[in-house]
Amino acid sequence: MLRHLVDREVPHLALRLSHQLLNSEGHAVLLVDARTLTWCRPCPLVSIHSSAPRRLLHPCSVRKFEPGSEVDPGKPVPDPWWVPDAEKVPSRLRAAGVTRREADVLRLVGGRLQNREIAEALHVSERTVESHVSSLLRKLGVTQRRMLVDAADEFAVRRRGVLRQPLSSFVGREQETVQVASLVQRHRLVTLTGPPGVGKTRLALHVAGTLPHPATWVLVDLASTAPDDPVTRVFADSLGVAADERRLLSQLRDVLAHGDHWLLVDNCEHVAESTSRLLDELLGTCTSLHVLATGHTPLGVAGEALYDVAPLQPSEAERLFADRAAKALPSFTLDDRNSDDVAAICRKLDGLPLAIELAAARLRAFSPSELFVRLQDRFALLADTGRGATGRHRTLEAAIRWSYELLDEDERVLFERCSVFPGSFDFDTADAVVSDPPAITHDDVVRVFPRLLDRSLLSSRRDGPTTEYRLLDSIRHFAQSRLEERGGLAAMRERHAVHHLQGGPARLADLQGRDQAGALRWFEQRWPDIRAAVHWALDTGNLDAAWTFISGVGTGWEILGARGELFDWLDRLLEHPLPHSRLGVQAAVTASLLRCYQDTGAALETARHGVELAAGPALGEHTRSLATMAVGWALMYDGQAEPAREQFHRAVDEFRGHGDDWHLAFSLEGLALAGRDLDDTLDHLRQAADAFGRIGDLVKRSNCLIQMASRCIDVGSQPDHIETWLTEARDLAESTQSNHERLHAEVCLARLEQLRGRPAAAGAAFETLLPEFRRIGDLRCLSRCLNGVGMAALHAGAYDIAAENLADSVRIAQSTGDRREIAQGLRLLAECALAGGGPHRAALLLGCAEGVAGQLDPGRRPVLDTEHLLSLLRNSLGESFELAMSQGRASTPADLLPS
Repeated sequence: MLRHLVDREVPHLALRLSHQLLNSEGHAVLLVDARTLTWCRPCPLVSIHSSAPRRLLHPCSVRKFEPGSEVDPGKPVPDPWWVPDAEKVPSRLRAAGVTRREADVLRLVGGRLQNREIAEALHVSERTVESHVSSLLRKLGVTQRRMLVDAADEFAVRRRGVLRQPLSSFVGREQETVQVASLVQRHRLVTLTGPPGVGKTRLALHVAGTLPHPATWVLVDLASTAPDDPVTRVFADSLGVAADERRLLSQLRDVLAHGDHWLLVDNCEHVAESTSRLLDELLGTCTSLHVLATGHTPLGVAGEALYDVAPLQPSEAERLFADRAAKALPSFTLDDRNSDDVAAICRKLDGLPLAIELAAARLRAFSPSELFVRLQDRFALLADTGRGATGRHRTLEAAIRWSYELLDEDERVLFERCSVFPGSFDFDTADAVVSDPPAITHDDVVRVFPRLLDRSLLSSRRDGPTTEYRLLDSIRHFAQSRLEERGGLAAMRERHAVHHLQGGPARLADLQGRDQAGALRWFEQRWPDIRAAVHWALDTGNLDAAWTFISGVGTGWEILGARGELFDWLDRLLEHPLPHSRLGVQAAVTASLLRCYQDTGAALETARHGVELAAGPALGEHTRSLATMAVGWALMYDGQAEPAREQFHRAVDEFRGHGDDWHLAFSLEGLALAGRDLDDTLDHLRQAADAFGRIGDLVKRSNCLIQMASRCIDVGSQPDHIETWLTEARDLAESTQSNHERLHAEVCLARLEQLRGRPAAAGAAFETLLPEFRRIGDLRCLSRCLNGVGMAALHAGAYDIAAENLADSVRIAQSTGDRREIAQGLRLLAECALAGGGPHRAALLLGCAEGVAGQLDPGRRPVLDTEHLLSLLRNSLGESFELAMSQGRASTPADLLPS
């Protein structure tokens, strides 16, 4: 019974009972040492056992009865500090008319005791408890008993000063636990900061529970404290200090001045100023006081050590989801069938533990894939309707709103406006977009921006000399909904879009060599903003704004590389006529160059339309030269080498006259790729590579070196030079962080493996490159990779797999107009057909391959290596061989490929 009363936090009743258990020699049933009876404030971090007496001792909560002292079991013992007297009933409860006894009942209801247990603990009848519960329901204006549990938390009467013992397991945070524990051991005040829902309190409780200290931790929970309420009283209540307001601070100092004291001060953000003043006073006078605090913002006390609690790492987030999901749905296990969806959910929720736990609970209603789709309406979905969470932690929206409501008006306006950024942003970009005098000036941004960072509503990351900021996705959704309610979302989206649509073309000169690394970094970091800006232009029908950006970057896309969504934007734009102006010519040039990656026929049509638009005298010679160059590139990729050379020769002469070194080098590269023979090609590519190098365009120099290697691989020449060129090309691609050229180099290295007679190694390399080229939409390279995978499967005897990949390669090569790849793919398909017992089909495919190769200039025809295959087919087909080959030459690839 005594242990039950202590566990249920009715220690004054345990004391009365213990008096009756003292024998004549003074020995106690509640043994703290062999000679004394000790009463202590209960704490779940320790056990009331004789084996751990020292951890229970606390100078403000211990009284001793020495052996031989006179104790009258019948005489009432004075109530110790933990009995809730009038002063210790919180003011808001007193205002509601709650009595001392009712506050005691409310405390035990909050501990989830039943009426019978409460009656036993308070030595009253069950009927009396029922009466008190009914009175509490009436006075607090609630209708159900579970609401009283919430009220016990809200009015801070339940489990005063005792660290909460979470019912769920602690997942992950191993590194953070070690780091915070180290800080706590080295600093007297450590404050955990971080965004709402990131798990600051849970981490603090975990650290407190793992640290060995001679004294127990005391929880000071400020969550229910109103901003204008004195925090001194909350500290006093948690520590069990009873005094009037005038003597309260001095009494606190007296209590904390003796012995070691460890306080976990939770939820400081809304009372940060008063908490800061109090802790400054207490830490300055109580040298053995140690504080671990949590909040959204630093307290600003001298000597404070700050630790920013970040969202969970992806693997930890997925472990947390799996753990909580298994509790909500015991049949759930994380496996190959659902792991991708779980990972996507955790990414969408930014690794916020609160959001992940709320999402995992929804697996009782939705599968992981269904849950991910429904996260578009995350605030309605992520709400805890059970009894486990309290207050602002019952919904994701409430947790964020708690922080939002603590902001001043100017902080709210800036916070809302920053939600227009879909990803990270730097300070200068934020200033340029959100400053809108007189509503918000530059000085306002400078003044308020750091406050949002201090309140953990903005996250920051240092990348070299630049600091990047972002709003976590859930916080951004909340802020954007408030911006929309304010009526400012449309205008802010326009400002954001215009800033980035103009920013891309402004960096073209840097991209082409003046500051290539900086420009590439800008496009990479700002791509989510660019995506949002182009979508804004397309969705609002502002096509000129979209074209101004895409064509303003223009030939710079050759440096940036292809992106899948770029082609989607072009498709939407080209549904409408091009502008009749210089912008229209620039649009045609840009669109034709980009379409060469996917459809050379469409690229040539667009380029010729650009020439027509450029015919007007007002547009200038340089604009017409760009149109000429674009036609040359489209013709070259379409396999029309001779007319392509004519266009490139014109462009080279004209750009030399214009003094445009970059487009001169680019035209030389095109002239090389349309060259009559290998020597001509390599000569022009060397000129182009050297010219790009002088300009400072290392990406395009890398590209020229890759082209040199590729042409030599085509004809099986100069293998020693190939590796040297590719090594430099890959180094340049990595130094500039050009992913597209790095992938091109990897393709060539895989082809070099083929040339060296290692098809299996080449096939493995091509296999890893397939998803990369699918992602960026480079169909020409995708076709080559499929060809390489098919060749490897053919050599391994996996004819069905080979035929499937080779057929896909030929289909894609048809759409891009890559006749070399079509011819090579058909020749390999002929080998598959013969190996599968179909010599007639093999002859048709081989005849078609020869017909396609014959359409290419002699210098660009692939080496099909068909002598052995032809011999086998002649022996197998006899007189029908020539007829089958002739029929194949007259066929198109589409006629022969399975549908």
